[in-house]
Amino acid sequence: MRWDALFRDMEAQMAASAALEAEDEIAERVRIEVQGVSLQDRLRSQAGKHLVFDLGPAGRVEGTLRQTGTGWAVLKQQRGGQVLVVLSHVAWIRGMDRYAALQAGAVHLGLGSALRGIARDRSTVTVRCAGTAAETALHGTIDRVGGDFLELAAVPGGGARRSSNVTGMYVLPTASVAAVLSRDSGWE
Repeated sequence: MRWDALFRDMEAQMAASAALEAEDEIAERVRIEVQGVSLQDRLRSQAGKHLVFDLGPAGRVEGTLRQTGTGWAVLKQQRGGQVLVVLSHVAWIRGMDRYAALQAGAVHLGLGSALRGIARDRSTVTVRCAGTAAETALHGTIDRVGGDFLELAAVPGGGARRSSNVTGMYVLPTASVAAVLSRDSGWE
């Protein structure tokens, strides 16, 4: 009888040890799987959520996540404007849940493609540059987008892009662009 109790105790200990090993293995597999998840994957699953992006000195932008591409995301703001956020300049994001969407074989447009779309639209924008204060943002129309730069025709006060309204031309390395805000987003 004592042996029965001894064997039951040994079996219980072995079962508990096996359960702990299984839990450790599952936890390790989850850590390995999460290691392969990118910020882009996390953002793809957040469509429709209200998010806040901190761009360091370039300020904060917020809105409902509408679209993501390779290295960028678009937010729809309450005022009706839109903001293209360059992810490489994001300090932090608030409002995301813990899920990620992994899409095998999905093609996502790069930042250059998104900027060329804005240039084709000929809309007046505000460009916030990384490392500079939001108050020093540039206002105008994106005229051209090259491989690693964009040309912005400066138009004060959000006026229409006419040659008589252009006060200067800026050439910005694409790597310096933190966010592009539509005119409806406000000029902060």
